[in-house]
Amino acid sequence: MNAKIVEMLYQTVNIFNAETKQPRDYGTEQLMYHSEVHLISAIFNHKEANASELAQVLGITNGAVSQVANRLVKKGLIERYKLAGNKKETYFLCTEKGEKVHYGHEDYHEKVLVEAMKYIDSLDHDKVEAIATFLNKVNEGVSRM
Repeated sequence: MNAKIVEMLYQTVNIFNAETKQPRDYGTEQLMYHSEVHLISAIFNHKEANASELAQVLGITNGAVSQVANRLVKKGLIERYKLAGNKKETYFLCTEKGEKVHYGHEDYHEKVLVEAMKYIDSLDHDKVEAIATFLNKVNEGVSRM
């Protein structure tokens, strides 16, 4: 049984990896890649964060933020701006279309996770703690690699 649980975990990771590589439409009739929609959500959730701060939030490089931001500006999903008196730092804001992507992405996650959340909500506290401990151990093991 223990080997089966680990095998199922690997299957889950593989499913998530494959899912993140598939572009999706989040309500704007444009296909959006994982990196694009996550930058949009970071911009939406961290208003007035500069490119460096967004890179930190997302765990990516400043160059990656710049590359993805260039694509999103071309798609009309975000806009760049600079603060008065600070020509060095670049900031971003979501356009109306970008906000639609953000909310569409939230809806997507909610639909995907609703069954899992129903199941977790049905468990007693000890079982939820056991699952959380297991996932923490897996995360610790992966982060040491």
